[in-house]
Amino acid sequence: MSEQLQIEKVFKDVHEHQRIAELIQRFSTNKGNVQKIALEGLELGKCRQILDLGCAFGSFSEKLRGRVPPDASATGVDIIAAYESLYLAACGRASLRGRFFSTGSPILKTFPERSFDLVLCSYALYFFPEAIPDVARLLRTDGVFAVITHYRRSTGELIDLTKRILETNGLLRERDLPLEIITDRFSSDNGEALLKHWFGRVQVIDFNNKLVFTKQDTEYLLEYFRFKSPLYLTDAGLHAEAVLPLILEGLARASREHNGMAVSKDDRIFICSLPRHGGAES
Repeated sequence: MSEQLQIEKVFKDVHEHQRIAELIQRFSTNKGNVQKIALEGLELGKCRQILDLGCAFGSFSEKLRGRVPPDASATGVDIIAAYESLYLAACGRASLRGRFFSTGSPILKTFPERSFDLVLCSYALYFFPEAIPDVARLLRTDGVFAVITHYRRSTGELIDLTKRILETNGLLRERDLPLEIITDRFSSDNGEALLKHWFGRVQVIDFNNKLVFTKQDTEYLLEYFRFKSPLYLTDAGLHAEAVLPLILEGLARASREHNGMAVSKDDRIFICSLPRHGGAES
């Protein structure tokens, strides 16, 4: 199965995606908004052309409300066409003129050089880190690239539990789950090095967080895992739909036995400026 199909299996139900985003906020120990924090302190008063990569339903673009000029335009790029109406509605709430492309990151190569003042990317760059040079090419000299990504061991508790259950049942086929492979491509560990090749300045901001579910919240823990499960199980050398009930049963049992579960959800923000349109000099 291709990575695009993995993404579509997780995010095709756009309203469920919104619900899970609200669930994450509800059970987070850090009640700050990571997207707002990413934009804090940035001078956005001259940002008229904005690009939102992996835009989903537009939560990052919406945080620009009142921060950019009234004639600003936002371009959302994703691979799920069903996000279009939600993204454009978010732009409307932010008083942005919006447009949306469901062609994914390849469309970046069709945009003119230095055509954006601000590029946003929230929890998506690990799906297409090869687009970083395109972002540098598209940013104006004084432009900013704001990226949010996961820590390398984000949701490590769920990853370890899934592996233990699969191994106990003789079903662990690969050393790494699909989520680990995806996160490895762009995370807290390697993100700065990947970005510094294309940007003269990279600021790092950590957002420390956990999702804490009590035993009484087990149903929400299961809902969270069920939504994310294709990234844990699909293309892992097993039949994901058949295995999922086994994982959910083990997860519920662990939650009952340990009076709930805390799930690591640390994130890292990179604020990139001074784009090198040809990459770093050797």
